[in-house]
Amino acid sequence: MKASHGAALLLGLVLGATGTWASGVRAEPERLSSVALVALAQDLEVVQRQVDLYEARGDVAAAIDALERLCSRPWPSDAEPLVWELRHDAYGRLLRLRLDHPTVQPRSETDLLALAETGLGEVRPVNPFTARLLALQGEIYERLGRDDDALRCYEEALAMHRVLLERELGSATPRSPAAGPDPGRASSPRP
Repeated sequence: MKASHGAALLLGLVLGATGTWASGVRAEPERLSSVALVALAQDLEVVQRQVDLYEARGDVAAAIDALERLCSRPWPSDAEPLVWELRHDAYGRLLRLRLDHPTVQPRSETDLLALAETGLGEVRPVNPFTARLLALQGEIYERLGRDDDALRCYEEALAMHRVLLERELGSATPRSPAAGPDPGRASSPRP
């Protein structure tokens, strides 16, 4: 799936989550206005499309620049899970490009680790974008020779994937005690 398809899916989720536009009825109070949430999602979608075009042209530097601008903007700190998904999607794509193209605007692994930690922030909602960003952080730890930290990130990402699959597919098998605590549906603060 192209990244722009992921952004379009997120935009659909955002539009669905913001409630009915015409009536203004909301199931629960929002911390971020519907307009701001949709603008943020659409901004991400447009940047993702730009990145797709830059990559198709072979201009990885321009793709990285576009994502750097998006990621360096202020992100709402007290936001609902959808905002964290949008943020983790953007940072994940940026890190993937940087890891796949280390000679384009080179950054050290330490800089990439700092970027991953900034992208993750304090909240880790259970979703595919957060799991992907955790796995990318694990990849950076691995490059730094910090295998225990890499394994911790990979396990956290795998635990999220298991929860997501159990939610979507149902689980015929109970969780193994070796799998660690169930991350459940709630967000978990950063350790």
